Amino acid sequence: MKLQQLRYIVEVANHRLNLSATAESLFTSQPGISKQVRMLEDELGIQIFERSGKHLTQITPIGQDVIKVAAEVLDKVATIKVMARQHVHPEQGTLTIAATHLQARYILPAILKGFMARFPKVAVTVMQGSAAQCRVAVHDGAADLLLVDEPEEGSDLLMLPSFQWQRGLVLPKDHPLAKATSLTPAELVEFALVTDGRPLSATHGSDCAHAESRIACCASDSDVLKTYVRQGMGIGVMATFAWEPQRDGDLVLKTAPWLPGGVAAIGLRRGAFLCGYLYDLIERLAPQLTRERVEQYCAARTGEELEALLANLTVPQR
Repeated sequence: MKLQQLRYIVEVANHRLNLSATAESLFTSQPGISKQVRMLEDELGIQIFERSGKHLTQITPIGQDVIKVAAEVLDKVATIKVMARQHVHPEQGTLTIAATHLQARYILPAILKGFMARFPKVAVTVMQGSAAQCRVAVHDGAADLLLVDEPEEGSDLLMLPSFQWQRGLVLPKDHPLAKATSLTPAELVEFALVTDGRPLSATHGSDCAHAESRIACCASDSDVLKTYVRQGMGIGVMATFAWEPQRDGDLVLKTAPWLPGGVAAIGLRRGAFLCGYLYDLIERLAPQLTRERVEQYCAARTGEELEALLANLTVPQR
């Protein structure tokens, strides 16, 4: 049994049994893949794939189990290589971050500036996408670190709280409500709203229900949302940490404690090897998440154990 054979069956499954596409992705020939898969099946005495002529039609039940273990073996091999490289060159390597718009646009820039000055030989890639897309990237090993605006319940990733955040209201300076000291849901019912897509209230009171009926549009991208506010499309509802006084001087930010906020989270793939510089980046993002604490959280065997460890963690407000 060779690692190459394990890689072939995993990639064949990833490419939905398309041998041509698999061969192209691995820069090899289709007959070569077919031959190696046959040799592995003969050695194991099982059939991993069912066939119709020269075509693979489906994965057998035992084949599903074998491919799952093969993927785990390949993942461990990749981890060993990373560990070895880190031992020889601890300040060199690659780092891929999967982040939502808010995290990539408003949190990462200043953090990465300091990180890259400290680790100039680490090649950093930022993958921006929806929370779901980012979670898949980390789960599948395409990214090393997840940054999302809110953790997902039941996630199979290790999710650690980064910071608490609030939402506020953004208005043009000439808006009738711009000079109000504070705004309530009742004061918004006469005006159109441009929201970030999140609920206006956790309690769904009547005033918030009326305000929600005035939502003109939703924009998950805060830059787009502020552009719509500038165009007079409505009062903006967004995370306050997306407010930039120097860039947004033509707008006014109003606090709104009644708006539900969230807790940003950092996600890691369970069992993954963490490079020394990854611990450094995590602590830059969330100073409360020291290497010692992250190692403790990674070692937690159950959700209850992790929850108990996190119970005493103070999560800062941003």
